[in-house]
Formats: sequence, structure tokens, C-alpha cells
Amino acid sequence: MQKSLVTIFVLGSLAAQADVLTPFQRFFGVGGQYPEYTEEDGQVSASAIDQAPYSPSDSDLGVQEILVERSAKAPVIFNFNTTLLRTDNAPSGNPATDESSWVSATSFALAWRPHVANGWFADVGLGQDFLRYDRDNAVDFENSSFRLGTFKVLPDLDDTIVFVRYEYQRITSTSLSDGDYNAQRIRAGLQKVLWAAPRHQITGSLSGAYEWSAQPSLLERNEAALDIAYRYSITDSLHASASARVSRFSFDRFGRDDWTYGTALELIWQIDQNFLISASLLFDKNDSDTFGNFNEYESWSAGLGIGAQWTF
Repeated sequence: MQKSLVTIFVLGSLAAQADVLTPFQRFFGVGGQYPEYTEEDGQVSASAIDQAPYSPSDSDLGVQEILVERSAKAPVIFNFNTTLLRTDNAPSGNPATDESSWVSATSFALAWRPHVANGWFADVGLGQDFLRYDRDNAVDFENSSFRLGTFKVLPDLDDTIVFVRYEYQRITSTSLSDGDYNAQRIRAGLQKVLWAAPRHQITGSLSGAYEWSAQPSLLERNEAALDIAYRYSITDSLHASASARVSRFSFDRFGRDDWTYGTALELIWQIDQNFLISASLLFDKNDSDTFGNFNEYESWSAGLGIGAQWTF
């Protein structure tokens, strides 16, 4: 009887307030959790899809790829992005008080991907992200991430990329010293260019993550995810993209299952080798089988951003 009362109390607590993960997931791609893999990391090209500049006579020649000689020294890649967005659903911890808000999303990331042996590359990455809302009742977040893994391009499988990595994630709310959430997981998956033609490219990835440690333990979960993205190169330095992600999260406690959907439309202007400007329209949705709708949301967000990348 006592155990039943404890279970009811815990479930009631979960229903009283949305967990820390649910509102944080609203921004598609935030956190650097889904990096793209290529053999030419650090080679920033003005072409939106790393092809030779488009010309009308290219249609009978197929896709022209620029082959870059691999450097003997793998660069350290630094990325910075900041975006100012207007969202119709800023998370407050209670769906009844969620309102529209301006939000700034800023991220810093370091990556190092040296060639190890036989086509295998190491993958070491650090990231820090900040979400800041202008609404007083909205919850600001910080996300810290670390990954360590490896990946390889498989020519026998039509250049499919296979990857596996360890991930550590930590989420805080306005205080970097006081953690609201942390987790350790192993993620593995495949990434592939599904179709390419002059000015067009479709890529996809399939991955799964096993989580063996999380605090609070109620949020320990495993994930299966599918990503797909289409890019259209308007000019040599301007491209548009449409992307979508579907994830299923299976929580270890109480049989909770969530389906999370994220879509994005972007217009990106690569000003030069280091700087870009972007315009984004995002839609995010989370369906959860927890009691009530405290762990569910739908939100539209739109805004402008700037980004930079340097290699050392």
C-alpha cells in the first residue's frame, strides 16, 4: 500500500509541472547533438552543397564535386551561432501560462576530427548553448554537451557514413553551477546522401541512443530518430533548406513514451568562408502519454540569425 502511495505521489508531481527536457527540445538542432559528418571537416566552401559553382551547361555533366586533399594536421573547428526568434509558446513550466515571447538562442561549439586509421576518424566535440526569453515567467536554459566517438565513410555501401559516440549532456536554468538535468548515453547510426543533382541534395540519417545514467532518474530514456534534409542551391553562396526530425523516446520509468517532431525551413547566405546569415521558420511538437498535457507542446518560431566558423 505504501509503495502504491509513493507511485501516485511521483506521478502527481510529474503532472504538476513539465519536465526540464520537454521545453528545451523545442528548438530544432539546438545543442549540437546531431552533427553532420564529412571527410572534409574544416573545409568551408561558399557553395551551399560543396559542389563546383553551378552553370547552365552543368546539366549534362552531373554533379561536380571538388576533391580536397586531406591535410596532414586535423584542424580544430570553432562554430558560433546566435538567432533571435519569435515563438508563440514560451515554456513556463505550466502549459496554462505559456505565452508568446522573443527568445535568443546562442551556441558555441568546438570539434576535432583527426583521421585515425583505415578511413576511421575520431570525433571529439564540446558545446555550450543559451536560451533566453523576454517573458518573465518563461524558463531560461543552458545546455552543455560533450561527445567522443568515431565515424567512417563506407565506399562499398555507396559512401554511407557509420558513426558511434559517447554523449554527455547537462541542462541548467540560469545557474551553471546548479544542474537541473544530466545524462550519459551511447549513440550509433548511419548518415547518407540519398540523392544529389546540380543544385539539389537530399541527406538522411538514422540513429539510436541508449541511456544508462540520468539525473533525475525519472528522465532516463532511450531514443530512436530519423532525420531528413533537402537543400537547394539558389546561387553559389545562397541556399534554402527544408529539414525534419522524428524521434521516439522510451522512458525507463512508468512506461512513458514520447514522440517528438521537428521541422525547419531555412534560407542561408554564406557571406564568405567564415560568416553566414540565416532566416528560419521552425515548428516543433511533442506527444506524450503522461497524464494530462504537461509534457506536450506545439510551437511555431521564426527569426534571423548569424553564424561563424573558424579552423585552427
